[in-house]
Amino acid sequence: MGFEQRKQERRELNTCLLSQDWNVFGTLKFLNGRTIGRESANKLLRSYWNKMDRVIYGKAAERQNLRIPRWCFAHEGSDCENFHVHFILPSQLHDTEHMCCLLNAVWVQHHAQTAPLTKNWIMPAQDRAAVVSYVTHEYWRMGSDTILDELCWDQTSSDTFIQFTHEQQAQRIQRAASPLWLKQAQQALNTQQARYEARGDLQMMERG
Repeated sequence: MGFEQRKQERRELNTCLLSQDWNVFGTLKFLNGRTIGRESANKLLRSYWNKMDRVIYGKAAERQNLRIPRWCFAHEGSDCENFHVHFILPSQLHDTEHMCCLLNAVWVQHHAQTAPLTKNWIMPAQDRAAVVSYVTHEYWRMGSDTILDELCWDQTSSDTFIQFTHEQQAQRIQRAASPLWLKQAQQALNTQQARYEARGDLQMMERG
């Protein structure tokens, strides 16, 4: 496939993503992205998103096939050996920062191979166009393989989550991430937001 064709496909993908309803941008890393292996990483990612779906929607995640709407992208870094994942999604909680902290805290505790809080970057999206450009910037090399279709979901309506913001959901959140974990995740978020606002450089998420 030629460069011009991939350039056009990426432009169309960016337009599509900007038309979607989302306000959270995240980067999920592994303890060692160079040794995790694509197959092992994908298994961890699938189980993580399944867990997040259950935290937000409870048994309805399986019974009604409700999932957090999300678009996930694989990146391999400049040397093609540092596997990590970027995602965008609409917050399923009224407090978007709390959603970011929950996503990070659950990922950190999910497996021995997942990265610590300060290595993942999950925050409210401030510049949607810049985020879209960033999550697709390896399309020129990876093509459509950068889109993790098996992890993406776009069939849950944007107002569905409102039905599930009740006491049982709060209890599920506390079981998945204790107040201490969420507090530590909030501290990491505050630090990362300050770094980003000072420099406005999404590349920090690769290096951090």
